Amino acid sequence: MPFVGLAQFFDRDVPGLAAGPDDADLVQIFRCPFAHGPHLERRYHLRWRQAAETERAERFLATPPEVPMLRWEHELPEPCVLHPEEVDTYPWAEDDTLPASLIALIDTWDDAQAAEHGCDAPSYQGDLSIPPGWRVGGFPSWASTGPTAVDCASCATPMRLLLTAGGCEMDAGSHSWVPLEDRGPSLRGKASIRGGVSVSQPTRLRFGRDLDLHVFTCPANPGHPPQWVLA
Repeated sequence: MPFVGLAQFFDRDVPGLAAGPDDADLVQIFRCPFAHGPHLERRYHLRWRQAAETERAERFLATPPEVPMLRWEHELPEPCVLHPEEVDTYPWAEDDTLPASLIALIDTWDDAQAAEHGCDAPSYQGDLSIPPGWRVGGFPSWASTGPTAVDCASCATPMRLLLTAGGCEMDAGSHSWVPLEDRGPSLRGKASIRGGVSVSQPTRLRFGRDLDLHVFTCPANPGHPPQWVLA
């Protein structure tokens, strides 16, 4: 069965996009439309290309390959146009992702916010460090699994986060990242999000049990096989 295209990014459009092999400046992400094996695992594919050669290609498919009938709506992406926005992110604060003294200060601040604001209190993990949804570069979110070392299987170099794909662009635990036009200015948390599923899940995709899909590449040799981590 043909793989389904999930995303493509041009280096000219995305500041800080990780370098590809042989100066490739276009990266494409694909997924098999079906799950495999007893654990319903997904198969992904990363393809680096030269944008100039691709745009001059003389042979394109006249008709894109059709995906057969799928069981769930979230198997097939909703076509989207990207409008990249550059934001500052900070590491997940757990284990040794940050110095222990700094994590202790963050925990103290979180506790103070919770005491003052209750269940709608801002938090470092949800409101300040890593935004939800799709993002290029930055730091991985380890909300479900806890921090994990991701090293290149070919050369053991610590890998770099290329892309994170998420099912939701916003949720109740990440109020500060919700665009102003999509939230009620006088409300916080889940109640503040306006627009329903079409706004919070624009790509109509899910990864695992509502986890994030992290795509890691090797900074020493981008041609080495990537790693796909659900967390």
